[in-house]
Amino acid sequence: MNATNHKLSRLLMALLLISACGLSSAEELDETVDLDLGEDLEFIEIDEILDEDENAPTQVQAAPEPKLAAPEEESEFVDLNQILYGGDAPDDAAEGTVAKKDPETMQQEMEQLKEKILQVNRDLFILEEDLLFPSSTQVNVFVSFDALEYFQLDGVTLKLNDRPISNHLYTERELKAMNRGAVQRLFTGNLPVGEHELVAIVTGIGPEGRDYKRAVSMAFEKTSGTKYIELKIEGDDLRKQPGFQLKQWE
Repeated sequence: MNATNHKLSRLLMALLLISACGLSSAEELDETVDLDLGEDLEFIEIDEILDEDENAPTQVQAAPEPKLAAPEEESEFVDLNQILYGGDAPDDAAEGTVAKKDPETMQQEMEQLKEKILQVNRDLFILEEDLLFPSSTQVNVFVSFDALEYFQLDGVTLKLNDRPISNHLYTERELKAMNRGAVQRLFTGNLPVGEHELVAIVTGIGPEGRDYKRAVSMAFEKTSGTKYIELKIEGDDLRKQPGFQLKQWE
């Protein structure tokens, strides 16, 4: 566009000179006035000027580059105390310190925890027995021992309706517990309602260090409730011999 304006300016200057001199034609102009327009003077048609204007590339203003948005700052932070405690953190945790418990308090908490564990074990044991041995068909056989002066117990074999159901050999620890009055549960099982026979065969060391083996039997009726039978081993002070007896718990 600057070149086009320059050409138009030069053309207008020539026209002004012609008008000022009052010449009627180009021939008179050549005779009276010598116009030295220079060799570089160009005569351009108006149509050419318009064509150049139309064909001139239009300058398109470049769109401003989009500004990159600054990364948003983290608006949420994970609160570890919230996760651990489910609420406001204790003062000690907020200050970065951990409260220390004295040994006595820790010992008491340990004892309470042990009691809870034992109670849970007892509840599980009772539940397991109820599932495996319903009360309507359950039968239990226990052994008690109080004949240390006349008999040293080695083992007990149980037979129910001529079928062996238990055979137990005693350890020194078990014998010490029984001598202090403990009662051992030797057998737990299921029996249908009706008549049954239980036989207990006891082996050990009798008076004067001799091998001792005795058998005792009992017939009983199984009802709809739980049945408890005890094998009692007691000393007979009159005969200086051990005694054996099967007894039902009422």
